Amino acid sequence: MNKRPVSTTLLILILLLLLFACAGLKTTRDKPLRHQATIEGDPVTLARCMMRALNTDTRPSMKLYHYRFRIYPDIAATQIFAYDTRFLPYIYSSNSPQNPDAIRDYIGSGPEVLRGVREIREAGYRYGFVLTMHQTDGASSRAAVKGDSYVSGIAWNHILSCADAVHR
Repeated sequence: MNKRPVSTTLLILILLLLLFACAGLKTTRDKPLRHQATIEGDPVTLARCMMRALNTDTRPSMKLYHYRFRIYPDIAATQIFAYDTRFLPYIYSSNSPQNPDAIRDYIGSGPEVLRGVREIREAGYRYGFVLTMHQTDGASSRAAVKGDSYVSGIAWNHILSCADAVHR
């Protein structure tokens, strides 16, 4: 009978545990779809309304996010990313010790127009939610929100309010 040394068995056990731990990690690209519907309004108008609503939201949980607005004119779509400022390089959240004056930076809240792009881009960093809207016809858009449950719910309520405001 051939017995393995204890150190070899221990090494194999540690490697297996590491393999299982890595397999369970989530990435930024696998956030669940939270809400989806067809709403009244074109994607650009709705997204601009949404950006105004997000930038004026006074909830501390929403102030943690840096919003990125993208327009895809070739495919009649828009996207809004809510990037978590705690994980963005060179950006400090308003409650961070590196930003003691608690000044919120709104630079970059204008749209990034991506011409010649034929498919929606993925998130580059960790995000709370991403709202994607595609124009379905002249008067409506298909909206979908993926992300964390709480902030996705807030974003969905904002986009529904914007759709009601556009519809009036």
